[in-house]
Amino acid sequence: MGLDSVELVMSIEDKFGIRIPDAECEQICTVQDFADKVFDMISVTPTDKCLTQIIFYRVRQVFQNLDLAHVEIKPNSKISNLLNQSKLKTNWNKLEAEIGLKLPKLVALDFNPNLDSHVKIFGIKTIKRNTPVTKGTIRQLIDWIISLNFENTIDIHKITNKYEVERIISGIISANIGIPISEIQLKHSITNDLGVD
Repeated sequence: MGLDSVELVMSIEDKFGIRIPDAECEQICTVQDFADKVFDMISVTPTDKCLTQIIFYRVRQVFQNLDLAHVEIKPNSKISNLLNQSKLKTNWNKLEAEIGLKLPKLVALDFNPNLDSHVKIFGIKTIKRNTPVTKGTIRQLIDWIISLNFENTIDIHKITNKYEVERIISGIISANIGIPISEIQLKHSITNDLGVD
């Protein structure tokens, strides 16, 4: 486990008020492993509220209020099918302002889907471009919003389920390591996929 991994563990421990034994830290390989370990170490306060449902209705209402989508918005709707490509940046900024929560940052491929998925230097593919946010679904957007805004959307002292732990950990990884939230999946290896040494 490298120093970046150690700092990440310490950030997560501090956020949740726990200490993960060193031997157990060495067994954490994926984002899901992190969430499972933390969830096992904290107390949970079950509730009937459904955070994803609350955020979904909020997002859908803003789409309707701004008249951004002319089709029914469902959890599996593609973001790209809901937003006009020519006004993407303007509409994305309006959406963020009206929701009152941070949205994932749009990337070059969001604005120009014809770009190569890799940056080439001397004709050799070297750096993979970030995946377009607008290729995601509303369901994914809800997850990303919750992760980016976990300080405002989740009460860390009253965790209700493992999903909330997963979203907090994804948010901490994004903030601490600088990986776009749309690039973090629970199945990802902390070192191999996310590049944390």
